[in-house]
Amino acid sequence: MEIKRNIKIELTKKQYMDFIQRILKYNKRHSHLPSEIDFDGVSVYKNEYIEAVENVNKFILENSRYPEKIVIYHKRHNQ
Repeated sequence: MEIKRNIKIELTKKQYMDFIQRILKYNKRHSHLPSEIDFDGVSVYKNEYIEAVENVNKFILENSRYPEKIVIYHKRHNQ
């Protein structure tokens, strides 16, 4: 049985790079990753953006390029 996943936000490659830069700047300033980050009015929790980064990295390894669109899915906050 396939579980339907709800899309929280879709990003272009440029938006994704900007999103990652914001996370890295926060990490450099505070010495830890943010528990959530606001991007274009959408709060993205740490478990959601980490899953997105893992998916993008896997896609890059398998296809030698960035995906056309990066999707961040809703997840329960404590997962």
